[in-house]
Amino acid sequence: MIAIVGAMDEEVKAILDELDDYKTETFGPLVFHLGHLSDKSVLVIQSGVGLSMAAMSLSVSISRYPITHVINIGTAGGLLEHQQVLDLVISDKITYHDYDITAFGNPRNFSEQNKTVFYSDQTLIDHVLALNMTDRIWIGPIVSGNQFISSQNQIDEIRSHYPEAMCVEMEGASIAHVATLFKIPFIIIRSLSDIVLHHDNHMTFEDYLIKASQRSAKLCKDLVDRIQL
Repeated sequence: MIAIVGAMDEEVKAILDELDDYKTETFGPLVFHLGHLSDKSVLVIQSGVGLSMAAMSLSVSISRYPITHVINIGTAGGLLEHQQVLDLVISDKITYHDYDITAFGNPRNFSEQNKTVFYSDQTLIDHVLALNMTDRIWIGPIVSGNQFISSQNQIDEIRSHYPEAMCVEMEGASIAHVATLFKIPFIIIRSLSDIVLHHDNHMTFEDYLIKASQRSAKLCKDLVDRIQL
């Protein structure tokens, strides 16, 4: 069973609209949607916003269902000047930009010495590359934190440690962290709802959230079609 995790209403609705059929189960505050996508058995769950909610939601999902792959869909803020809203970003690796234990010798960068860098499954990346998409797509590092990034000071802080990061969001690293601990292959899919270098990017986010959610859900559906269970 493939777990598809989104944080927000718009992100989850976009993938539920692609499901052929599904039923709903609940556990505490969590709502699980079980159905089929491209004839594959999938679990769709809305984690809620932020690292803690994302980690909790995936951990509970793994404890209750036979999860074989994890796909985290959603939106993000682009960190590169030449990116455009609705571009797609696929993780090759991901870490927390606001997690600081340098006092214990763990560097804040994408080096192998950072124990909180997590690597996407190469087979899943290869499946994405094989889609021959016409959309603009970037494959590279992503950073996550419990912040909506909208100020120059925030951008400067991220770039000082993670200059190669392509986008920033609020759930992916904890999803990757849990999946890695449970040895489940994962990939993070993001469509850019805003470019953090631009002024008033929070307004762009609000304008493009639904379109960006639909874009990442479409890529997720095409990816699921290629996964062999």
